[in-house]
Amino acid sequence: MSLYLMKILFSKTYYLYDIYFDSNRIFITE
Repeated sequence: MSLYLMKILFSKTYYLYDIYFDSNRIFITE
């Protein structure tokens, strides 16, 4: 159960991280 929660948490964090870097790249290129 905890492993499942960790997996969800990790995917959420990774997703936010991805969005952050994506917007950062757009900001830099603009």
